[in-house]
Amino acid sequence: MPDDPDLIDSPRPVFIHGAGRTPASWGPQLARFEGALAVALPGHPDGEPLEGAANMAQWVVGEIEEIPGPLVMVGHSLGGAVVLEVALQRPDLVAGLVLVSTGARLPVPDHALERIENDFEGECARMVEQSWLHHDPDLIRRGTGSVISMGPHALRADYLSARGHDVRGLLDQITVPALVLSGEEDPLVPTWLSQELADGLPDATMVIIPGAAHVPQLERADAVDLLVAAWLARLELLLLGDDD
Repeated sequence: MPDDPDLIDSPRPVFIHGAGRTPASWGPQLARFEGALAVALPGHPDGEPLEGAANMAQWVVGEIEEIPGPLVMVGHSLGGAVVLEVALQRPDLVAGLVLVSTGARLPVPDHALERIENDFEGECARMVEQSWLHHDPDLIRRGTGSVISMGPHALRADYLSARGHDVRGLLDQITVPALVLSGEEDPLVPTWLSQELADGLPDATMVIIPGAAHVPQLERADAVDLLVAAWLARLELLLLGDDD
């Protein structure tokens, strides 16, 4: 181990938001973790939306490949699919993964896609309402307005990207440590999908967050922050051990 511990950089989280969302969905974590970064995917709200988690990951790689590491990719929902693809495309950039409310596959029902065309605002409201276990009307209103502001094109691209995501057969290639977090009452990505993901990864820790639905990083920020902080500390120790 080097005599000067400052030679070892602490893992730096890079946060990727989910479908229809922005980096604001990581607000508590960005305030909590010094040096953390957040990436706004194209179309959220600026730029032309991309379709396909692999294409999104390729774009993210271009944004982060010059950032000093070690980097821990943190993804929520569709963002989790993106960071899994980053780990597959550029394993050299990734020291670890934190995967929140996501899975190795992300089924999207036909009726959700149909509602984008037939009742876009209604679909935005449904998605936001189902993201929270505890419904605060003002919070739901503001969240729905944010999704609506990105337009149907972006949400449709996100849904299609989620629907096309399935890396179950590739998980054994992702050998970095991973923390998988799932809200106990998540109706959008049920806990069993997150468990399937954790079971398929060679080195994963799975934690179910009680009192939360699809956005535990907001609804139970206290618990999520503590879990992530403890896991990052463990990862840093592992990285120090690798330099012995």
